[in-house]
Amino acid sequence: MLVPAPSSPLSSVVGAVGVVGVGFRPELAADLLAAPDAVDFVEVVAEACFASPAARREASAIARIWPVVPHGVKLSLGSASGIDMDRARRLGALCRELSAPVVSEHVAFVRGGGREIGHLTALPYTIEAARAVARNVAAARRALPDIPLLLENAACTLRFPGDGPGEGDFYAEVVARTGCDLLLDVGNVYANAVNAGVDPGELVRAYPLERVAMIHIAGGVMEHGFYFDTHAHPVPAPVFALLAEVLARTGPLPILIERDGDFPPFAALAAEITTARAIARSAPSRPTSTRPTSAGPTLASTRPGLPAGASSAEASALAEVQARVAELLTSPLDPPPESVGPFDAEDVARSRAILQRKRVDDALPLLPRLSSHREAAARLAARCVEASPRAPSLTAVADALRVAAAAAADPGLAPEAIVDRLLLHARFVGPAGDGSVRPRILPFIRRERLPGGRVVWAIKGIGSSAEVRLVEPRR
Repeated sequence: MLVPAPSSPLSSVVGAVGVVGVGFRPELAADLLAAPDAVDFVEVVAEACFASPAARREASAIARIWPVVPHGVKLSLGSASGIDMDRARRLGALCRELSAPVVSEHVAFVRGGGREIGHLTALPYTIEAARAVARNVAAARRALPDIPLLLENAACTLRFPGDGPGEGDFYAEVVARTGCDLLLDVGNVYANAVNAGVDPGELVRAYPLERVAMIHIAGGVMEHGFYFDTHAHPVPAPVFALLAEVLARTGPLPILIERDGDFPPFAALAAEITTARAIARSAPSRPTSTRPTSAGPTLASTRPGLPAGASSAEASALAEVQARVAELLTSPLDPPPESVGPFDAEDVARSRAILQRKRVDDALPLLPRLSSHREAAARLAARCVEASPRAPSLTAVADALRVAAAAAADPGLAPEAIVDRLLLHARFVGPAGDGSVRPRILPFIRRERLPGGRVVWAIKGIGSSAEVRLVEPRR
């Protein structure tokens, strides 16, 4: 039987059944621009636009072709200590600049106890965690335009002590308390189900499917008995099957395919788009929604699995456990297994490995010339990240500078690395003694001599977002 489903704000923009989009990435840009009808909308990572003026200009340009959905990854809506309002204001400004139909963020935390984790870490499935999300959503809304804010469910690599089978109940509580609809990441549901040893269909049916407004799907891989949602592999058949099961209950919804690495020939991605579109078009029509459009009474009294009460002591306890997680995941040395309690040592080790991989994935796009040496650059970046503690701020930039410095000493990588490093120095100051970097406000002009004698100059005007020009005088 169908459950009531919201009319999607994105569907009203693109106006068709079977709406499918992709994450806009530089590796896909040429193919997408050559065949703009291949997708109905695109998604951009908000933080990529914050870090790169060129990426932001590109996002503004493609907003003339497709609806563009900004997707945040570092607002940390699950942090017990609150959100960075400056980041929320920047997200709001980007939404306005792009005339975004919706904006999305994660039900997760990326910082705790003053430490940046650098990865979307799932929350404990408790009332207090849902309350923290609601407080942060209310704060974020003050900085965002009057468009829907969709909340995405997170993949779990680390389970909190005492977590029960309450994932669906938790997200029902979140939508009730925030008034927000869900961006349902079907790939994350599949990953969580496989890793917990439960049926994916059973898990997804526990979600408040009547409050799903958009869907993500992505590929993954099984490693050492654990399924990772990598965004770097083809969407597997079981995820497409789970997508079909969700749409059979909700009716057609906008679907976005996430691909962030190991990009295939575009024909392979186009085939995934076609499959997703066919599944959406075969779904039954959506009934008119009867759900409330703003937060009402919470669901704790009507859905099992969540405790009914909470106190300031519980709020403080959430902050403490998040600080503990941040410390375990970001400490320079691997913590001894006996010291990670009450968390599982294998979960902690796995999460730390994911963070190391994530640091490499975040740093390499800031080194576009060096990254043309794919395998060599990735191996070097992995060694640099493993040997360096996480910087307290702008970690990807700090890591990219370390990688560029190491590559500049390699004759085969030096020409590209030196130019990438020069361009980063034009935009950022550092690293400081603690490894941190900060945006460069003042003008910048510097030259570098490349192997073989060529000279290049980088020139930037006043302001952190000022354009950087690369000049190579004729010899």
